[in-house]
Amino acid sequence: RQQLHLEANSTIVFPFTLSPYHVELDIKSETKSARYALMGLVKQIADHHALTPEVSDSSFRAEYKVIVLYANDKVAENIQHLIKWVMDCYTDACKIMLCCEDESNILEPVRNRCKLINVDAPETHEIVEVLLQISQKENFELSRGFAMKIATKSKQNLRKAIMALESCKAHSYPFVDEQPIPIDWEDTLVEIAAEVLADPSPKRIFNIRGKLQKLLVEFVHPKLILQKLVEQFLKRVQACFRRELYYWHAYYDKRLPSGSSALLKLEEFVAKFMSIQRRGSPGRLVL
Repeated sequence: RQQLHLEANSTIVFPFTLSPYHVELDIKSETKSARYALMGLVKQIADHHALTPEVSDSSFRAEYKVIVLYANDKVAENIQHLIKWVMDCYTDACKIMLCCEDESNILEPVRNRCKLINVDAPETHEIVEVLLQISQKENFELSRGFAMKIATKSKQNLRKAIMALESCKAHSYPFVDEQPIPIDWEDTLVEIAAEVLADPSPKRIFNIRGKLQKLLVEFVHPKLILQKLVEQFLKRVQACFRRELYYWHAYYDKRLPSGSSALLKLEEFVAKFMSIQRRGSPGRLVL
């Protein structure tokens, strides 16, 4: 987590991956403040670059920082125009790497400033081998046939295949051939968490109830739903509330029933988190 001071009394807190040489940011997840988050980040990098000597020191550090932006094909055009502006104005301070699934959704002025590198999706048999390796390292039985079913349903998406394997094991183990294989459940939980964080009001409970119920009907284990929601909330909640969030996670984890009957407890947990989120300081924007 990093704090960006934009103006005199304005602070944005958002999660990203950082090293001395690069920064990774999922701008799609910053739906409300992606523009401010990106500009604050670039400004910090540019200010640091202005203080760095033109000649590299003895450690041969790079004179610029790489910014890796994910899901660029799923953001609004105004954000893409901002990326183009950053490319034009801050090329000496930072280099931008854009990651996307469909480059046709990237504006042409942005594409023209980039070198396109296509990374092919893994083949189905390669995903099968990865799933089998995971089962060996985690010490549980996984037949090649069931691994093939998961890999085929994931449509060459390795992450979705791994998350589907996790969900299947949480729901029923040992595996059976007729066992349902939920796909995209993690994306649904990310959406739910984003909605709750954007508007932690009681009426939001009614909006997310259908999504939670759909996950339960698709045999995603309630404890897995709870765990993934907590992971998303921890990325955005203020540090002073994390201990309380850990407490309520443990509290509901012990009391969750199995199957669709867990819906009420999951809603209760979300409502509890909303009350925590609303206690946040109004002077800070937590993303």
